[in-house]
Amino acid sequence: MHAYQVVEFGTPIVRNDVIDPTPTGTEVVVDVVACGLCHSDAHFHEGHLGLGGDARLPVDMIGIRLPTSLGHEIFGRIASFGPDAGLSEEDVGRPVVVYPWIGCGTCEACLAERDNECPNPRSIGLQVSGGHAEKVVVREPKYLVPADGLDEDYAGIFACCGLTAYAALAKLPRRDGWIGIIGAGGVGTMALSIEKGLENTKVAVFDINPAKLIAAANDFGADRTVNSKEEGAADAIKQETGGFIGVLDFVGSQQTADLGISLLRNGGTYVGVGLFGGEVRLPLAVLASRQLNLQGSYCGSPAELRALVEHAKAGRIKPIPTRVAPIDTINQGLAELRGGKIEGRLVHRHAGPHS
Repeated sequence: MHAYQVVEFGTPIVRNDVIDPTPTGTEVVVDVVACGLCHSDAHFHEGHLGLGGDARLPVDMIGIRLPTSLGHEIFGRIASFGPDAGLSEEDVGRPVVVYPWIGCGTCEACLAERDNECPNPRSIGLQVSGGHAEKVVVREPKYLVPADGLDEDYAGIFACCGLTAYAALAKLPRRDGWIGIIGAGGVGTMALSIEKGLENTKVAVFDINPAKLIAAANDFGADRTVNSKEEGAADAIKQETGGFIGVLDFVGSQQTADLGISLLRNGGTYVGVGLFGGEVRLPLAVLASRQLNLQGSYCGSPAELRALVEHAKAGRIKPIPTRVAPIDTINQGLAELRGGKIEGRLVHRHAGPHS
């Protein structure tokens, strides 16, 4: 099969021919039809995650080994399975969204089906070869979410873009006030779409791109939009709203963390999601006296992905903008991603029997 692989961090991805995987035990091989491109793919391709300032975390410290295929927003079809998978030939060709955030399978978090909290993950597209290859190996069928009736060019983005937004929203303990969303890119827009589709909450969106703010208001129902670069704009909306009960930061920089925490009313919750790189600066006396909550959120659980897909099938979540390109343009896609030229999500499609 063809596999588009990172062979050296920071260098162009190359197409290699590798041996088709043969499933054993409970494993399932999925033919990849389409795979979304995530900002984290750019970080993994570069070989490090930003920790604020000049500090970096090399990705080999989280188990990424080269050569490998990135890509974790996977829609595909079941191709084959091991003898202990509990599937039948009738399952071959079935459309699925792959849950990629697979854990070790033995720790407390994994046994409780909270794989995304596992300290020793085996995530597809990170520690395990991902959707930039024509086939992926999934450890067990329970990580495959039936995707009948979903747009095959769109469905895969629920595995990260959608799941990350959905799980972050679920970490807000209250809905009795305004919610802020920082970052109107793919994940931030998805969060707005989910919140407006499932809840009746007032939402303000913060970004520095006027076009994205216009789309958030006109296309996805944001109640307020704020250009974060405009002096005094954040203070004005905090005064208008009385402060936010929750703020979701889909950027994750020093500046956006400062902004998000400053917007909170007493008892509010800041949810850090983005991986841009930075630090949280907050006096402990303020944390205690204002009873603030600081919460991290990374992807989501298998159960949350299943629930999200069911909401999508029921038509409750308005799709975000998506552009489809052939997988052999993956390097161009990464360049566009880094340059901020992608609206919504870019999805790469494999040329294969299901295309």
